[in-house]
Amino acid sequence: MRFLHTPFIILTLSTIIGIILGLYITIDVTSALFSFLAAIIILAVSWQRSKKIYNSGWSFLLMMILTFVIFGIVLVRIHDPKYNSSHYLNQFSKEELQENYHGIEFHIRERLKSTSFYQKYVVSITYLDHKMVQGKILLLIPKDSSYITLDIGNTYIAFTQIKPIPPPLNPHQFDYAKYLSKHYVYHQIKVSKNRLVYSPDKPQWSILRTANILRNYVNVRLQEYSFTAKQLSIINALLLGQRQDINHEIFNQYRDAGAIHILAVSGLHVGIILMMLNLILRPLDRYKKRGKAFKLILTLILLWCFASVAGLSPSVLRAVTMFSFMAIGQQIKSKTSIYTSLFVSLFVLLCFNPLLLFSVGFQLSYLAVFAIVWIQPILARRYTPTFYFSKKIWETLTVTLAAQLGLLPLTLYYFHQFPGLFFLSNLIIIPFLGGILGYGIIVIILAVIGILPQFMASLFGNCINLLNGIVAWISKQQDFVITEIPFSWRMLLTLYVVIITTIMIIQKYNRRSIFSLLTSIVVIMSVLLYEKYTVSNHEELIIFNNRRNTTVGVLENQKLRVYSHTKIPIRDQNFLFGNYSLMNHASYDTTPRILKNTYRYKEHTILVIDSASIYFVKTFQPDIIILSNSPKIHLDRIIDILCPLYVIADGSNYKSYLDRWEKSCRKHNTPFHRTDKNGAFILQ
Repeated sequence: MRFLHTPFIILTLSTIIGIILGLYITIDVTSALFSFLAAIIILAVSWQRSKKIYNSGWSFLLMMILTFVIFGIVLVRIHDPKYNSSHYLNQFSKEELQENYHGIEFHIRERLKSTSFYQKYVVSITYLDHKMVQGKILLLIPKDSSYITLDIGNTYIAFTQIKPIPPPLNPHQFDYAKYLSKHYVYHQIKVSKNRLVYSPDKPQWSILRTANILRNYVNVRLQEYSFTAKQLSIINALLLGQRQDINHEIFNQYRDAGAIHILAVSGLHVGIILMMLNLILRPLDRYKKRGKAFKLILTLILLWCFASVAGLSPSVLRAVTMFSFMAIGQQIKSKTSIYTSLFVSLFVLLCFNPLLLFSVGFQLSYLAVFAIVWIQPILARRYTPTFYFSKKIWETLTVTLAAQLGLLPLTLYYFHQFPGLFFLSNLIIIPFLGGILGYGIIVIILAVIGILPQFMASLFGNCINLLNGIVAWISKQQDFVITEIPFSWRMLLTLYVVIITTIMIIQKYNRRSIFSLLTSIVVIMSVLLYEKYTVSNHEELIIFNNRRNTTVGVLENQKLRVYSHTKIPIRDQNFLFGNYSLMNHASYDTTPRILKNTYRYKEHTILVIDSASIYFVKTFQPDIIILSNSPKIHLDRIIDILCPLYVIADGSNYKSYLDRWEKSCRKHNTPFHRTDKNGAFILQ
């Protein structure tokens, strides 16, 4: 891995370290900028003393690393809108934002995938209570029979409350608030369609709006042909960078088949387009320097034209930027130019948005490309097929294997599943994806011009149906899909070490690499034993937040027993404690257990008071009282008689009851835990 010694790669990695530190270091923008300027001055002095970076310039190298670590911290600070005085958080207090209704003027910035109950958009605020402000907010529009999509760039006015985005109320659930905070979105508003006032005279023109208009026009022209709703949703995903309209069934089929990456225009699609362009424009290489320069310019123009057709979504911009630099690196043709180009594109993107580093799609894209560039040639040299057809199969296999090796630890960490049919789906689909993309671009161009023959449209629709059919068949082979794999960040790091040392042995066999591999295997086995020991000794009682049913879980010996008033549907089981069981390496005991009124857990006695409002006085002194299903009780009297250490109210109670009980407990100085605000209650 000698390419890692390239100076630009070193400074890019240093910047990444700085961005990670920037999330945890509390420092204002001014101090960060002064630190960066001081580091640059010291770096210049160090350069004068060392002259040569790698001969006698270790002081310069260390100073360069420190300088770009500070630069990464500065990037995080200057891009954080909360440090902007015009941001709405700096114009209004927390209490003013959340307790009052506000007049808000905003424009649509981005359309998100909708849920069963809401359409979701990211909007940019321009005015808040007649004050000119900045900032992004999540807009939720309740769904009804009249489903209308709001166009990007359109301006609206609403009168509503601004609320914080709620965190997950049960352990190990997806933290949507944390996810949106990485996109600088901290609050949400809920507005029904009939309370949105459209301002046609205030459209916000931008590249995103222009791309959205182009995309809408393409869809209007495509709808003139015989494409079905399913076909149009796949066309939008493959070629227009929008997969919000794909239904859950098709989405799950692609996910289970290991082909979910096909549905997002990203590095895979742009890489295929780049290979097609290199093949088509290869005759220009004959004209030496001018031909190569013209080929490069034409390639970059066509790549960005494709990005425009694909809607200029964040994933498209990321991929086209990355492959634009890689196209430049291919023309330079030095040993480290491709790696340098890859890291240059990474550096440029992080300069514009440092928190892209924490985007799952961003991580997957760069790791996949890096793995293909580094690992695929090493694997390809292990075997040389004789025939053309076998060569193409071997190339596809090695590319697929290289990408999977690069992504395996990360996919296990984020998704906790491994699609065993990944190789089959990619072997069948990837060779034809280039043809589908190329043909699809031709179909779109002809449809926009208005000269698309119906037989070409029907043929493309049949290709989409065939693609969906293949994916559906592969996804049904459930025996090959391994799910619910516990995988921690420790396992993530150690598995990458094992993969890297294994590839280094394949590349060059020696004693040192063997020792490194054995050491990494010992480390990963130690991590496995440590985590096994940790979870096997972990015991706790947990009261989940469940609005429909009081749910109490007991975790012992890596088994989760659940008690509830009524049977919990399978969908609710997966939502409430699917991830909880997974992260604790526990199996869920499906035996139904009816919730009783009294329990004893370790040294604690627990009383459950439900809608029957029955409790004992003389013979039972509980440490913990659980209030369930809105019992009609006088809590002040119960606290005076039973003197509990804790009072817990779960999500099955009315909000008005919860507010009243909270006041009663505050008056008696008794700790009160309500799961609808504080999340699940855990007793260890």
